Amino acid sequence: MARYSKYIAGFLLFLLLLPLTLAAAEFAEPEPPGPVMPLTLREVIRLTLERNLNLQAEQFFVRAEQEAVDREYGLYDPQLLLDLVVEESQQQFNSQVYEAENRNRFYRLDLSLEQWLPSGGRLTLGFDNLRSEEDPPPGIDPAYQSELALQLIQPLLKGFGRSVAEQGIWFAVNDRQVAVQDLRELAFALLAEVRDAYCEVLRLRDNLRFREISVALARKILKEAEARVQVGVLPPVDVLEAEFGLKERQRLRLDAEREFHDGLDQLALLMSSPGPVTIADESLGHPELTVEIDRGFQQALHLRPDLQRQIRQLERLDLEQRLARNALLPGLDLNAGYSQKGLGGDYGDNLDDIGGGDYPSWRVGLSFSYPLGNRSARHEHRRTLLQIKGRQAELAQLHQEIRTEIQAAIRLKQVNEKKIEVATSGLEFAEEKMRILLKRQEVGLATIRQVLEGEEDLAQARTDRVAALADYNKAVTRYLQVSGQLLEAEGVRFQAALEDESISLLQMQSP
Repeated sequence: MARYSKYIAGFLLFLLLLPLTLAAAEFAEPEPPGPVMPLTLREVIRLTLERNLNLQAEQFFVRAEQEAVDREYGLYDPQLLLDLVVEESQQQFNSQVYEAENRNRFYRLDLSLEQWLPSGGRLTLGFDNLRSEEDPPPGIDPAYQSELALQLIQPLLKGFGRSVAEQGIWFAVNDRQVAVQDLRELAFALLAEVRDAYCEVLRLRDNLRFREISVALARKILKEAEARVQVGVLPPVDVLEAEFGLKERQRLRLDAEREFHDGLDQLALLMSSPGPVTIADESLGHPELTVEIDRGFQQALHLRPDLQRQIRQLERLDLEQRLARNALLPGLDLNAGYSQKGLGGDYGDNLDDIGGGDYPSWRVGLSFSYPLGNRSARHEHRRTLLQIKGRQAELAQLHQEIRTEIQAAIRLKQVNEKKIEVATSGLEFAEEKMRILLKRQEVGLATIRQVLEGEEDLAQARTDRVAALADYNKAVTRYLQVSGQLLEAEGVRFQAALEDESISLLQMQSP
């Protein structure tokens, strides 16, 4: 026992310290997150497609509409019907000759299979079974009666046709197509906003860098002014002016830093990112883009989701109009049936009669119906025609709006190209002016105020040029959006894998 005492003591100590260890682990500080990888525009778009919650919600709506389509196809699922009835009746017979009582008991088991047809008809295969007992008994007691029957009910005028029979399916398919266009429209708006936000962040980051350069230069000017005041070259008021210039540029730098982080937060919000976002060290470019009104308009007619949604809605109204026109027809239904019957005191003999085909029965008939006046169908048909005309007018108006938007986007791009030229010339002038002022300051021909003003002009010129580049890139995004090319330009494709929720409906293709 003494040999194991140290092991027992160690185990007891472990049990005592275990709760403390668990408590310490519970309240321990989490490990700091790893470094945030800088993101390029393409990576930002990819993560936005994967994470944006509004986009995910819209994808669920599209999948829900696909489930509605699959539900409507249940129209063609055969329906099995089973009917089991036990019945007993008693009656009394009274005459001058005799008075008697009669008691009947029935056992009924009916089995049928119904199938709807694309033509709007209904086909039914039924197998009816009856077992009857009577007191006093007849010649056959108990008696088994069975019938195997095939029945067809087919509308010939009103209610005839695939469009009438499958109207629920067609409406569900149309709703799914509209939901897909809603998803594409949200993706268009989201990608345009992401591209603009990314360009804005690049502009704000460059503006922050320019302000940091201004602060460094103002600090250098202040040190030089203090040194010159000490040797008596400059009056003390120049130091005060240099100090004010430094503080003013520090304030501008703080504003630029705040705007930059606000821009990053807005980008993270669009991405639905749980943590901070860092962008890659890249500069705003000047992408070349060939624009043309007619070509852009034709592409918009095929690619714009809002236009495609209008077309889908017009197709739905066209189906409603055809259904309303069919409802104007009188009802004329074909009713046809064929059956084999059996009868016997034994159920097997009863089935042998059916199999032998000795007692066939058939029938063919027509049923006609027509509401006098038929105002409901006539006004419904006219309502759909008026709605179609209204949608066609809206579609024509949308065509005009699209062409106007493309023209405005082209003009905006051209104006911003000119702004880049002007801002570049202004930057070159400000840089040369600052170079001259610094040289003149070295020989005492330029004051502190002049140098600070020149430096502020240079910072503003740099800001104006990067702003012109940002505006140009936003103008390119606007043209791609209004012409319907934005998703294709970013390599985004719609995937038809509606059943698999693990696959995003919007996939970014490899470059």
